[in-house]
Amino acid sequence: MACMDDIDRFAPLLTDDDINERVEQLIGRACRAQLWLLFLDERAVMLPTLMPNDELPAPLDAELAEGIAAMLRQAIGGTPIESVILVWERPGGPIASESDRQSAAALAWACADAGVPVRGQLISHDFGVRWFGAEEYTGLLDAAGTVEG
Repeated sequence: MACMDDIDRFAPLLTDDDINERVEQLIGRACRAQLWLLFLDERAVMLPTLMPNDELPAPLDAELAEGIAAMLRQAIGGTPIESVILVWERPGGPIASESDRQSAAALAWACADAGVPVRGQLISHDFGVRWFGAEEYTGLLDAAGTVEG
């Protein structure tokens, strides 16, 4: 893991690979279960604030997802934050569990409903970091927007 001083923090994160590499540098392999919030400005430059959130239930329920999305919506107002990156740090392998998919789906839906642009979701696991593509969890949303499970 690198500290922000060791990274060209002004380099824009234009691709999924750029984001994956930055998350690998800053968060790296999982140590514990928590959700990290990272923020990008309008130029896709990562802002220097990283917010770890632990003690979240697994899977994340819709009510808590809505609360996180509402907090993010409020945080975005009047700031240079243009979009959010969500990193699900948790022990285990790289394959997304049902709990991972349910949590990602709940928060993706809540953020979309609150008007919070999510640039991407990733998983920090025992062996590194990987992109957590929407195709892995969007099928869990039913027509009413609730998480099936």
